[in-house]
Amino acid sequence: MDNSWIKAKVAIVTGGASGIGQAIAMEAARMGAISVIADIDEEKGLQTAASIKEDGGKAHYIRTDVTSTESALTLRAKAKELGPIQFLANSAGLQTYGTVDSTSEESWNKTLDVNLKSMFLVSKQILPEIRSNGGGGIVHISSIQGMRCQKNVLAYATAKGAVIAMTRSMGLDHAAEGIFVNCICPGSIDTPLLRYGAGQHGPVEEVLKEWGNHHPIGRIGTATEIAKTTLFLWSPNSNFIVGQSIVADGGLGSIIL
Repeated sequence: MDNSWIKAKVAIVTGGASGIGQAIAMEAARMGAISVIADIDEEKGLQTAASIKEDGGKAHYIRTDVTSTESALTLRAKAKELGPIQFLANSAGLQTYGTVDSTSEESWNKTLDVNLKSMFLVSKQILPEIRSNGGGGIVHISSIQGMRCQKNVLAYATAKGAVIAMTRSMGLDHAAEGIFVNCICPGSIDTPLLRYGAGQHGPVEEVLKEWGNHHPIGRIGTATEIAKTTLFLWSPNSNFIVGQSIVADGGLGSIIL
C-alpha cells in the first residue's frame, strides 16, 4: 500500500517530544505526514521538530499543556492551519508510584490528569476536525498495566485501565463516522520514562536487562516498534479494528506468574 492515506495529512502526537510519542511523530513524518508535536517541553519539542526536518520530513512544535482545555483549544486552532487533521496519538504520560496508603491526593489527581483526562480533553477538540476531514484514526497509548499490574502503581494502573474503557466507548461511538479509535498496551519500552522507573530499582542498564529477561521475547521493546503499531492502527489496513486494546508487550502479559 502506498502512503497516500497519510501523505500531507496532519498527525498530532501529544507527548511527542520524547519516548514513544517522539517515535510516533518521527515515523509519521517519514511516511509523509505533517507531524505536530504537542508537548509541554519546549526545548525537546523544538529539537524533535528540527530533527524531523533535517531528515526531510515536515514537523511543527506546538507547546501544549494536555491537562488544560484552553491549551487543547490552542492546539486545535494552530494545527488546523497546517493542513487537514486526520490522525491523533495521545501519548503524553506520567509514571508515579504508590499504594492506596502512600499515594497523596495531589499525586492521584496529577497522574489521572496527565494519563487519562488529557486524552479526553485533546480528543474532544481534535475528533471534530478528523470528522470534518472525512475520518481518520485515533490511538491512545495505554499500558500492559491497564490489564495486568505490578505492585505500588495504584494511580498509574488505574489511569491506564480507564484508557482501555475510554477506547472501547470512543471506538463504538465514532466507527460509523470513519474515525477508528484503538489503544496500544505496551510492555516495557526503552524510553526516558522507563529508565526513570528502572533507576528506582538499581543501576539502570542492569535493571533494564533484568526486565527484558522477564519478557518471552528476551528483551524490552523499542519506541519505534510502538510507533509502527500506531501507524498500522491509523492506516486503512486496520479499518476492521474498532475500540480494541492492542497488546504490544513481547509476551509479558501472557506469562502465568
